[in-house]
Amino acid sequence: MIIHEPEFISERDSGIIRALFETNDRKEYLWFSVPKEYQEYLTYERGDAFLAGLLLLAMKNGQDIQLNFPVSERLYYTLTNYLINALNLAMPNFKQISILHNGLDSSPIDNIGAVGTGFSAGVDSFCTVYEHLHEHCPASFKLTHFTFHNVGSHGDFGGDDSRKLFKDRLQLVKPFADEKKISTIPIDSNLSEVLNMDFVPTHTIRNAAAVLALQKLFRYYYYSSGRQFKHFKLSPTIGASYDILTLNMLSTESLTFYSAGSSYSRVEKTKITSDYEPTYRYLNVCTSGSTINCSACVKCLRTMLTFDVMGKLKSYQEVFDIDKYNTLKGNYIAQVLATIKSDTYSNEIYQEMKRYNYKIPAYSYLLTPLYWLKFTCKKILKS
Repeated sequence: MIIHEPEFISERDSGIIRALFETNDRKEYLWFSVPKEYQEYLTYERGDAFLAGLLLLAMKNGQDIQLNFPVSERLYYTLTNYLINALNLAMPNFKQISILHNGLDSSPIDNIGAVGTGFSAGVDSFCTVYEHLHEHCPASFKLTHFTFHNVGSHGDFGGDDSRKLFKDRLQLVKPFADEKKISTIPIDSNLSEVLNMDFVPTHTIRNAAAVLALQKLFRYYYYSSGRQFKHFKLSPTIGASYDILTLNMLSTESLTFYSAGSSYSRVEKTKITSDYEPTYRYLNVCTSGSTINCSACVKCLRTMLTFDVMGKLKSYQEVFDIDKYNTLKGNYIAQVLATIKSDTYSNEIYQEMKRYNYKIPAYSYLLTPLYWLKFTCKKILKS
C-alpha cells in the first residue's frame, strides 16, 4: 500500500485533510473533515492520522505500507515494535506488515494544549466527563473540548444512513455541551467506507485516527474505555479489552491518549453517573440506531436494571420509558442469571443485586434455564 502526502482543502463550511492511497486493486482518498472554525488545527504536515487510519486495512490485506510523507517518530516506533504484533495476536487474520517511511520527525507539533474526549452521552463518556470537570482534577488535565466522530459507531460500514444518524445524534449531545460551555467538534470521515470492517474490534484505532488529525489542537485526549484493567485481553472481537495498550501505542510526541475509566467496573461507572445530576436529563445509552433511548435493547435494559438495583431509576424518568422497562425486566433478569458465568456485565449486576438484597421475580428464575439453553446453543453454532 502506498499512502501519498496529505493535502489540506478549505471549503465553504469545513476544512478537510485527505491523502490518496493505492493498493493493488484500488486508488482512492481517505479524508477527515471538521467545521470551518477548527480547520486551522488540522494536521496535514505530518501524516499520523492516515497511517493509523489505514493500518488495519493494510494488515487485513497483508500489504506493507510505503509512506510518501513524514510521520511522528514515536508513532512509527510503537506501531512497528509493538502494536502491529499485538493486533496480529488479537486478530490472526491481520498479517504482520512493515512500514517504509519517508522521514521521521521527533519534534512536538505546536498545539494550544486543549484537552478532549469523545462525548456520546453514554455511561462511559459521562464518567470521563465527571472525573475531568471535577474540582480535584489538575487544571492542565481538565476538559476543554468534546469531539463527536463519524468513524463507525453510527454504522460499521458508513454510507448515507450512517452520516445522517451521525448528524442527528450530534444534535442530541449538544445541549449538555452547551450547558457546560464546552465546544463540540464533529469530525466526519470516510474511514468506515474505506475499511469496510466491523466496528467493535477496531473502534479504538478508528477514533484515535480522527483525533490524530487535530494534533495542533489537543495535548491530552481521554478515550472512554468500555473495559476494566483486570479484563485486559487481546480479544479478536472486543477492541476495548486492550485499549490501555492500543492508546499508548497511538500516542505521539505531541498528543497523549489516556484510557479513561479503565480502573472502574461498569457498575462502578454507573454509580458515578447516577450521582451526576445532568445525566438525569441527558443520558443516552441506546444501541438500537435511534436518537433516543428505546428502553428495550440490551444496553438500555442493562443500564436501567443497574439503576433499579441502586434505587436510582426514578431519577431517569425523563430519558427512559420506565413502564416499558417494568414490562421487560423479568425476562431481562432471567438473561442476566443465565449468563452470570459467561458475561462480565451480568456477573457484576448479579453481585450488585445480592449486595442490595434486590428482589428477583420468581418467573425470572423459571425462565433462566430456557435462556441458558438458548445462549449455549447460539455459542455452539458460532464455534
